[in-house]
Amino acid sequence: MVFSLFGKKPQPEPAKPAAKKTPSVPAPAPVRPGAPKPAPEPKEELESLDFTAPGAIEVHEEDHPGHFEIRESSASTHPVAEEAAILFANGQDEAALATLEAAVSADGLGAAAGQVWAMLFDLYQLMGKRELFDKRALEYSMKYEKSPPTWIEPAKQSLGPALTTGGTAFVAFSGMLDEGADKTVKQLEKIISGNPMARVEFGKLQNVDPLGAEILLKAMKAARKAKCELVMSGAEKLAELLKGKLEVGKREDEPIWMLLLELYQHMAQQDPFEEWAVNYAVTFEVSPPSWENRPPPKKPAAVPVQSEMPDEPDAFRLAGEMYSAGSDAFRQLIDYAGGREQVLIDCSALKRMDFVSAGLFLNTLTNLQIGGCSVTIHDPNHLLYALFGVLGINQVAHVEQRKF
Repeated sequence: MVFSLFGKKPQPEPAKPAAKKTPSVPAPAPVRPGAPKPAPEPKEELESLDFTAPGAIEVHEEDHPGHFEIRESSASTHPVAEEAAILFANGQDEAALATLEAAVSADGLGAAAGQVWAMLFDLYQLMGKRELFDKRALEYSMKYEKSPPTWIEPAKQSLGPALTTGGTAFVAFSGMLDEGADKTVKQLEKIISGNPMARVEFGKLQNVDPLGAEILLKAMKAARKAKCELVMSGAEKLAELLKGKLEVGKREDEPIWMLLLELYQHMAQQDPFEEWAVNYAVTFEVSPPSWENRPPPKKPAAVPVQSEMPDEPDAFRLAGEMYSAGSDAFRQLIDYAGGREQVLIDCSALKRMDFVSAGLFLNTLTNLQIGGCSVTIHDPNHLLYALFGVLGINQVAHVEQRKF
């Protein structure tokens, strides 16, 4: 890695401090006694300290194989837009809303006013705050003498195409399922409360303890109560991890027992459910849990399904919310892009990406760029657009900003 940010400056001569030079600034002319001193020229020196300028910091592929070029791009994103985008990505909707509302009320946004207002209207829309949207729309039209955006009634979510990309309400568990998984479980619970279907990946789990099993069990029961279908990847691996923790006749780790039974219910696997229900009854000396008949679960599609949008018949579509995306979340994007020189990714139905997912998205797009594939990201909401700018996604793909 090479960071050539500054040239090495020569040491000053002890006897002649006034003659000290830098490579970019000529030596000052001698000053006559009593004559006014020439004005300093700090501009060039200050500019050389600008770490936030696009392209100021670069990491090259040839320096680090397997990595990619990163350029700091947040200089082009207003601090308010950057802060709100990060808060929203982290699921802190109310904090993001407060940040944007305070900024538009205080004014002084300059050229960034349009972006911040657009983010605010999008956030009202995503949070379902129609009354506040209408109030701000009137304020905007009076202040700027322009037509404000109009409220759009949320369309019913289409599950098919989005499901294949991992974009619909996607949560991935990895490592240890323990107390530390609480944040991921809360993200799952949030998705369950507002979606008829959620995709969950367990393929990268390595271990599980009773506390982790208990909090996941609670979320899975909530999904059943809310009639939210869980489409699970790696569920068999989780079942094996759970069974490896259990011993018939050893009365302990009850949350792991119950999670295993709940998992078999969601997987619609009656035979192993009944086997382990009997084992549970023998171990804890209780009546065995009863099997509930449910529709067969949907499974993640093996191949991508093209977007059905009439305007974009050949696009890879992301939709819903993406939390803690796993490595397979964008694998189908890579497969879809295979052999193509240009790829269009439709984000019109994508509500949110958290930082983990957006980071993986950046990696995927960078690899496509290195492979000679040109990517266009179509119609992300303004909160996503700001996040993509903060992370530098707009430097490895062309991001088409949504009309305001």
